[in-house]
Amino acid sequence: MPHPTRSLRGLAATALLLLVAAPSAAAQGLGGGPAPRGELTPFGGYQWGGSFDTDASSQIAAGKLIEQGAFSWGAIFSYFVSPSSAFEVFYLRQDTNVEFDPHQGETRNVGDFANNYIQVGGRRDFAGAGALVPFVSLSLGVNGLDPKASDIDSSWRFAWTLGGGARYMMPNQRVGLRLDVRWMVTPVPSGDYGSWCTVWGCYATEGTEWLNQGNASAGLMVAF
Repeated sequence: MPHPTRSLRGLAATALLLLVAAPSAAAQGLGGGPAPRGELTPFGGYQWGGSFDTDASSQIAAGKLIEQGAFSWGAIFSYFVSPSSAFEVFYLRQDTNVEFDPHQGETRNVGDFANNYIQVGGRRDFAGAGALVPFVSLSLGVNGLDPKASDIDSSWRFAWTLGGGARYMMPNQRVGLRLDVRWMVTPVPSGDYGSWCTVWGCYATEGTEWLNQGNASAGLMVAF
């Protein structure tokens, strides 16, 4: 699988600077001890959506590629920068299969496929009812598009997510449950080209399709 693009390395560098510079949370834990500075949350969930139109070319016919809904899994690392906000990095993988719906003819399965989201972002918590704390989250990063067919290369594409959910911490403030719902977007080439000419020459650009997915997951938080 190819290495992530330079944009991923830039995001990772920014994340490291934020992590080093981040202040510790001001709140105190139960019993007067220090509050947790971070959380690790392995999770599993269901991911749906992911389709875009295609135009006839030498490699594929005109129609629509459709990713099937499937189980997804991953992990979130959270580091508190204040009592109500956290810097987050997460990885999410979905193994699924892709169907092709031509403009004419029957829909057919065209092979196995995987999405690999690597994201850097933040979470904002809000006052909740007791130990239940709602939040919103936003992240930027890449999605590794990984067709399983040996004759098709994997590719890394810029992607972002917008989400929300709730966290519930047990009385010991060390273990809890996290629920997330996310909207996940990956721009992909459309196969359409536009061109224009000026006094300096002629140019061509490729259009963009939007791979939209939804994800709902639950995870076990371990604070440290």
